[in-house]
Amino acid sequence: MSSRLGTGRFGLVLWAVVIGWLGVAAVLGPLQGKLTKAESNDNAAFLPRSSQSARVDQLLTQRFATGDALPALIVYQRPTGLTPADRNALVADAARLRGLPDIGRPTLPSPGSAKGAPRLWSADGTVAVTVVPVTAHGLKVRQAVDAIKRRLRTVPGLRTYVTGPAGISADAISVFSSIDFRLLAATVALVLVLLLVVYRSPVLAFVPLLVVGLAYVLASGLVYVLATRGGLLVNSQATSLMLILMFGAGTDYCLLLIARYQDELRRHSSSAAAMRAALGRVWGSVFFSGLTVIASLAALFATRLGSTRVIAPVGIIGVGCVLLAAFTLLPALLVLLGRRAFGRRRLDAQERSGGWERIARAVLTRPWWAVAGTLVLLAVGSLGAIRYTDDVNLLNAFRAHTSSAAGYQAIAHAFPAGTAAPTTVLVERTGGPLRESDLAAASTALRPVRDIASVAPLPVRSTDGRIGELRVVLDVDPYGSAGLARLADIRHRLSTQLPSGTRALVGGDPAVQLDTKYAADHDLRVVVPLVLTIILVILVALLRALVAPLYLIGTVVASFFGAFGISVFVFRVLLHQHGINPVEPTFAFLFLVALGVDYNIFLMARVRQETRSHDTRTAVAVGLRATGSVITSAGVILAGTFAVLMVLPLVMLFQLGFTVCVGVLLDTFLVRTALVPALTHLLGERSWWPGRTLTTQPTTTVHREPTQPWPRQSPKEAGNGPSSPAPRGGS
Repeated sequence: MSSRLGTGRFGLVLWAVVIGWLGVAAVLGPLQGKLTKAESNDNAAFLPRSSQSARVDQLLTQRFATGDALPALIVYQRPTGLTPADRNALVADAARLRGLPDIGRPTLPSPGSAKGAPRLWSADGTVAVTVVPVTAHGLKVRQAVDAIKRRLRTVPGLRTYVTGPAGISADAISVFSSIDFRLLAATVALVLVLLLVVYRSPVLAFVPLLVVGLAYVLASGLVYVLATRGGLLVNSQATSLMLILMFGAGTDYCLLLIARYQDELRRHSSSAAAMRAALGRVWGSVFFSGLTVIASLAALFATRLGSTRVIAPVGIIGVGCVLLAAFTLLPALLVLLGRRAFGRRRLDAQERSGGWERIARAVLTRPWWAVAGTLVLLAVGSLGAIRYTDDVNLLNAFRAHTSSAAGYQAIAHAFPAGTAAPTTVLVERTGGPLRESDLAAASTALRPVRDIASVAPLPVRSTDGRIGELRVVLDVDPYGSAGLARLADIRHRLSTQLPSGTRALVGGDPAVQLDTKYAADHDLRVVVPLVLTIILVILVALLRALVAPLYLIGTVVASFFGAFGISVFVFRVLLHQHGINPVEPTFAFLFLVALGVDYNIFLMARVRQETRSHDTRTAVAVGLRATGSVITSAGVILAGTFAVLMVLPLVMLFQLGFTVCVGVLLDTFLVRTALVPALTHLLGERSWWPGRTLTTQPTTTVHREPTQPWPRQSPKEAGNGPSSPAPRGGS
């Protein structure tokens, strides 16, 4: 870079970069606001096409005249018993529903239901249920359910709820519709406060926020274009995680560059020259850190569950945009602002080193104690994982009260538990029209299965007459572990006990959750080794060694187990939550390992840098002191951004936010501060095996005897000044 600033050709280039980013934001800003409308939050839409529930949905849509209708259940409840006036009200409600768009013909309850008909009037006469088919899909489900609610009469003392698959889906859409704005507002506010605390300079606090904010606008616009014109299926979970990832990791990258730029301003009279030196020393750490996250996200392309796989392209776009902004917009803004950006903040290398001098001394004088103590703490934390249990119940997915949950509970107390979410069984004859005996054979095959309240054939056939439908109602919660086990038993019986020439598929809302669990379990087994392999390759390329990457990965894996165990204990024992969404461990592992290793990269890249003029043990002390403040600030901000997920009304995102927040704090204050420096100190030059160390001259090593004086550095050494040249790519 030229040493001139603000004038001439170089100044024009800087202004062109800033104006270019503002122009991109002006063009794509409106698209960012439309992203919510392009999202789909239908779990079935993200299932593998080979899953039974997805195939059932496809057959219902393509080969049945009624299509794949979602039942909305209108629940009428009066604890003292339904009155004749209540019955008149529900009949009148059904009449008002006829003719509404995307609404089928309601099925009314009757105290004297015929044998084999759905039991819609409770035995004690306190609850009645009207079944309304909803033929809408996607966001229109909420519109249809809202239209149903508006047509219901208000009767004193009569409680009404809308539940069933359509009601639950509508509540989910309602919750998701408000997530993006709430998440963005909370994230921006938190990051701004933390940056003000870190920098104590309003100008400098707003710079990273502006950089990441413009990158987010660019990423959101690109995702919107892909969703509307490229066929990319996107959900609110993916866009929420993209936002958190960009503001968390992006702010970290800005902090690292600003810290090094601040150091270089002490050595250079020109802001441009200081930025050139800072970029030369820090670009490798930031680039490899971003590459680690991008490559780890790419591992999600190998998953089966679409809601997990979509995180890959969305997250890669987000991290790529924030890296682009960090290497273009951030340097341009900092150079244009010059020293004014730091206000009265001292450009002093020793300003933040005193506390880290004491920490480095405590850790490196007794490295074995540091290693043992940290591992014991992480092992104790991991014990909480023994309380782990899956929970795929959609009604437990919301932290707030919903109409669908209240209606579901009312039905579960008055009817067999599976009434609100029946299982759909499609029976097909492969060689001709379906026979009544085929449905009877399927019903007979299910008799040995426990916890089945009823099996009833429906009077519908596919357009070609080859497929019929059975409705199976379980006597246990179909979303609970017992209900999912019964669904697996039903599938097994139908796959082995049907007569020749017939086959059956099991679908419905509970089956969607079962197939989601199967896919999530598969994805975890695939993602874990793939992510570890990817990160190992990147660390070997960055550090040009094998030993250090191996124990660096080991430390972040240990940190993950500690954080996950602590989180499970908090969820199950302290918060009394039903369980953990089976997708959460995959996301938690991905983010904790990929982001946790970032701090190891920041530290070890600086240590590797310092081995040009120090032995490895001394380099560890220098690196820990030099990077301690900025990495700690970055870790607190990243943990804070993921903690923002805890304000959302979804249990899965709450759990993910808590787990990653705990894990990042463990990585920041235990792994990076104690465990990694202590291990590197103990291994010394062997850390860089099989590569050669970069030490060019012997220096005083870190003492190993408590009585030996602690080596102190000159300000020039502490700041990695001109007498301590660093390779390009260090932090």
